[in-house]
Amino acid sequence: MEALLVEGDLPANLHGRFLQSVPHPAHGTDPVSITGVHLSGGTAAWHRGPTGFSLLGAVPTLAPAVRDGLRIARPVQDPRTGEWHTIATRPGSSLAEHVTMSAAGAVRRGRCFVLSGPARIDTVALTPDHVVVLDLSVEHDRATELIGLRPPFAWRPGKQARIGLLPRRSRGNPQWFPVSPCFVPDAVDAHEDGPEVVLDAVRQTSLGGPRELTRWTLDTHTGAASEEPLLSADSAVVSGRRHRTLCGVRGSAVFRHDSHHSAGYDFGRGRALGQPAIAGEWLLVPFRDNASSNVAVLDTADVAAGPRCVVKLPVRVPIATRTTWQPLP
Repeated sequence: MEALLVEGDLPANLHGRFLQSVPHPAHGTDPVSITGVHLSGGTAAWHRGPTGFSLLGAVPTLAPAVRDGLRIARPVQDPRTGEWHTIATRPGSSLAEHVTMSAAGAVRRGRCFVLSGPARIDTVALTPDHVVVLDLSVEHDRATELIGLRPPFAWRPGKQARIGLLPRRSRGNPQWFPVSPCFVPDAVDAHEDGPEVVLDAVRQTSLGGPRELTRWTLDTHTGAASEEPLLSADSAVVSGRRHRTLCGVRGSAVFRHDSHHSAGYDFGRGRALGQPAIAGEWLLVPFRDNASSNVAVLDTADVAAGPRCVVKLPVRVPIATRTTWQPLP
C-alpha cells in the first residue's frame, strides 16, 4: 500500500479502513470501484478494494444504486446478527422486495410486497422488529427514460407519500403511515420507543431541492405519524447509542447536533464535502478542492475545533455519497 501524506496529528487509535464507492480515474466510470485510506498506528496508506462480486458487492454498505436492472436501496446491517437488509425495486414496477443477506453478502431470503407506484427508494432503516420502507413522492418516469436526457424520475406531489414498517418476525405486509410529500435520499437512524418507531432521515420537499434533517415518530397503535424538522443537512451519521449525537454535512460545513446544542466547522469556500463516517470517537469527512482530494479527521466531541488532521489522497476522486468505516482487529 502507498503511504500517504498526513497534515496534522493522526490519532494512533484509528485502526481500520475508510472506504468510499466512487468512479476511479484508472477504471473509467466503473460504479463499484472502492477507494479509501488504511489508517493504523498514526499512519495512513492508500487503499484500493475489489469490485463487487455479489448483488451488494464486496462491501455491502457501498453497494451500487443500480445492479442487474434493479435499484438497490443502500443496505443496512443488523448489529446483532450481522445480516444485511435492503429493498430492491425494478424501474416501472410497483413491486418491491425485501432482501436479506448474510454478513458476507450471500442472499438468504427475499420477500415481495406492493408499493403505491414505481417509487424510487434510495435508502432503508432497521429496528429490531421492523424494516422501514420509504414509499414517497419520487417515481420512475417511463417517458423521461425514453428521452434519455436526464435521470428517469419525476416528482409526484399529488401522490400520498407514506412510510411503512415491514415486520421482520412475520410474513405480514407493511403498516403504512401517511406523511407530507417528500423524498428521502438518506435514512440516518431508526429506533423503537415502546409502541413508537422514531426515524431520523434527510428529507427533500422537491426533486433536487434543499435537504433537511427530519424526525418522524410513527405510532404503531394509532397509525399516526408526527413530523419534526431538526436542521438543514445534506447528509448525517449517528454517533453514540440511540442517536444521542448526529453529525453531518451541510454545504461546506460539518456539524454536530444533539438535544442540547449544535456546533459546526466550515471548511471554507470552494470545498465540497462528501458523506461522513463515524470511527469510534472520530468523524471522517471526505472533501475536495480545486487541487486535491482529502479525508479530514475531526473529534466528534469537538467538531467546532476543526480537523485534527487531513490525509491527502494521491489522486482526485469524485465526492462520495456512499462511505463506510471498517474497523480492523
